[in-house]
Amino acid sequence: MFDFDEKTLEETPFVVLDTETTGLHTALGHRVIEIGAVRYEAGEQVAQFQTLLNPGRPIEPPASKVTGLFDADVAHAPTFADVAPQVNQILDGALMIAHNAQFDADFMGHEFNLINQTFENPWLCTLKLARGYFYFGRNSLSHIAGKLNIPMTRAHRALNDVLVTAEVFKRMSRELVTKHKFKTVGDLLHAQGGAIYSPVREEAIELPPLLAEALEARRDLKIRYISKVGTINSRQVSPRYATRHGSTTYFIAYCHLRKQQRTFRIDRIMGAEFIR
Repeated sequence: MFDFDEKTLEETPFVVLDTETTGLHTALGHRVIEIGAVRYEAGEQVAQFQTLLNPGRPIEPPASKVTGLFDADVAHAPTFADVAPQVNQILDGALMIAHNAQFDADFMGHEFNLINQTFENPWLCTLKLARGYFYFGRNSLSHIAGKLNIPMTRAHRALNDVLVTAEVFKRMSRELVTKHKFKTVGDLLHAQGGAIYSPVREEAIELPPLLAEALEARRDLKIRYISKVGTINSRQVSPRYATRHGSTTYFIAYCHLRKQQRTFRIDRIMGAEFIR
């Protein structure tokens, strides 16, 4: 399906993509709040997609500071599940390109995993190429764009960043072809150390028996947990999934009081019982 290695960029459909998110780590329950994507075939733009997304959980303040997006901005947006058919259509059979591609690959893979789909497209990273073959001083997208005299409107909004990344990639790829003789997609992927891929669904995480049963059966729970400030709270939750970040295990669930997805540390859950 992705037999790109011996093909040139002109022969390869590729999609430049960017995501904005509620925070930095999928394992802490963070989600995508905006997707921008532009598809190219034979070097020409053939499709464009952009949407805000309702993540079902709060946007962290540092993320809002970067993106300018707040909970109210995405409250009435579609979910990822709503737009997945359109996303699949624009990404179908394409090489993915992004600046700091591992970040976008992780979040896109996470969103597809949550709707029981896989995302197997290979990714090429302009950040890795910049670090390995160019000397911009700093390698943020805005700094590179400035060095290359590429106009940049509002940074950290998905479609704006996509259009800038696409132009950065065009300039980079021309130089890599002429200076380093990288003629094929395989050459470019090898230059960055190999293709980047979205993670597959994480293997089953060991949980306390009642939490494991609730997750398996999709049964609501009443849990008691210790908050960050040391108070003991009781909440009715609907289990979503479990994750691990570093050495800590988390229980991701919909909180009926807050009416949004929340992230609970397993070691702070003091008790649980099924809702009768």
